[in-house]
Amino acid sequence: MQTEAKARKTVDLASHINQTIERGHPADFPITLRPLFYGCNGSFEHVAKRFAVVREDTGKAVAVVSDRYTLIPHQRILDAVEEAIRPLDVGPVPRGIYVDRQGARMRALYKFPALARPALDTDDICPCLKIQNTYDGTSRIAVHIGAFRFVCTNLAVGGGGAFAGGFMSIHAGDIPVEKVSEQLSSYLADFGGIVELYRSWAERPLGLGNLPALLELMPKKSAESIREEILMSSGGTVYDAYNVATRYATHQMRSYRTAFDLLDRINRGFQKQFPTALEAGPGEPPECAPISIEPPSAPAAQPGR
Repeated sequence: MQTEAKARKTVDLASHINQTIERGHPADFPITLRPLFYGCNGSFEHVAKRFAVVREDTGKAVAVVSDRYTLIPHQRILDAVEEAIRPLDVGPVPRGIYVDRQGARMRALYKFPALARPALDTDDICPCLKIQNTYDGTSRIAVHIGAFRFVCTNLAVGGGGAFAGGFMSIHAGDIPVEKVSEQLSSYLADFGGIVELYRSWAERPLGLGNLPALLELMPKKSAESIREEILMSSGGTVYDAYNVATRYATHQMRSYRTAFDLLDRINRGFQKQFPTALEAGPGEPPECAPISIEPPSAPAAQPGR
């Protein structure tokens, strides 16, 4: 009974990414900026240089931003990605869209199974892209390349390094679709770097002495659970341990936000501890950091912060 209750509280990113979601998804709602006021002695005073980000379908404010903030709706970004993918010869593209904080945060995953490549003889992985956007300033608009493992439906995104992405800057909310298409093609072409990283990890013994460094970036509870599962698993390579960790994040977290956060930490930890030959050296960060879309200025903090 306890196991069933726990299962009801966990999310499954792999299941959601296999859905093809069209209009009407959780990120498809009208959004606008409205002047901000506060109550004072029975009247309302205007707050200078601040706007509320308001959902027009519910009338609820989801964030407060500065007057320099450029509002870029989730749907505008998703439309640009969809339009950029359409002319590419990539086959069917299942996708899933994740929203929390009343729509203030959005992440979308696009999977490209027709471009799958073998990491090992019986272990095919395919590229995927993670797109994120927020209205509350908790993260920038960004696109990152990732990997989906068919054997145990693991997802791996975030963390930079081989999983880094990038996009041209958005100025005044304009998104040049032709550039988006070019860069998406480039990301997918770079997927070979992730495949080679996996292959190198599959040939490298883990060494239990590496576990503390691998787990140090993770929340304590998740780190303990992943450590126990790694010790109980039959595999002894870095790739085996990595798949234990990413499977836990993909299937055992209680919210989309914590699942994506843990995947990011896992990728950073493993790449730092076991860098590729192309990187500068053990423990050093990758030479190329992700480039993110960033509005002209960062929004102000949410009310109550």
